[in-house]
Amino acid sequence: MHFLEYFAIIERDHTIQNPSSPEKIRLLADYCQVRHGLRVLDVGSGKGYLLCTWAKEWQIEGTGLEINPWFIAEARARAQEAGVTDRVAFIEGPALDFSPEPGGYDIVLCIGASFALQDFDHAIPWMLAALKPDGVLAIGEPFFHAPLPPEVAAKVDPELARLHDLAGTVAAFEEHGLSLDGFIAASLDDWDRYESPHWRAAREWARANPDHPDREEFLRRVRHDKEAYFQWQRQYLGWGIFVGRRASF
Repeated sequence: MHFLEYFAIIERDHTIQNPSSPEKIRLLADYCQVRHGLRVLDVGSGKGYLLCTWAKEWQIEGTGLEINPWFIAEARARAQEAGVTDRVAFIEGPALDFSPEPGGYDIVLCIGASFALQDFDHAIPWMLAALKPDGVLAIGEPFFHAPLPPEVAAKVDPELARLHDLAGTVAAFEEHGLSLDGFIAASLDDWDRYESPHWRAAREWARANPDHPDREEFLRRVRHDKEAYFQWQRQYLGWGIFVGRRASF
């Protein structure tokens, strides 16, 4: 099963597609100083919750980049329902295929999707190139709460093994010439609210699709991800949104 379909299934019931909350998305708007008239670029915009929520409250012009066709369909439906289709557009395809206007955006976001721009260290320069000189950059990224014991490190998937601890993530953020102005951390409750709907959606999909050729592979991945969550991720894996501007000192 393609990973895009896998996430479309397990995130069936998600509105916010990361370990966050409506209150924290509002706090992000405060840190970004969202106001009428701003241009916002959201990389990995998912089902469009953030852009549509902001566009409904403020007269912003938003562009969302999303590779998952199921998420794009939901995002466009959400924009229609919110009455913001004249100001918010969702573009389907790899983010790296999109050529943003250099220095054209007041806010550039990548909330939990740095992989869409290769990784954290490649994402920030790409985002900075699209950002106005006085603009705001916000990136959501996982990190380790503490060094992993050897028996835990042996279980970590390679794509997670590259992560920094929190201090290292902040240092990597600031190495790009950014001043960290705000940090929003996921709580355990945020993590549980994000992970839990996966299991119900997976079970109901498997029950409804007994003859799907990828059913067993799908269920193995769901079991693997659930075991990893309870064996080590819930204890060691953090996630946060880092908000900053180009440093002026």
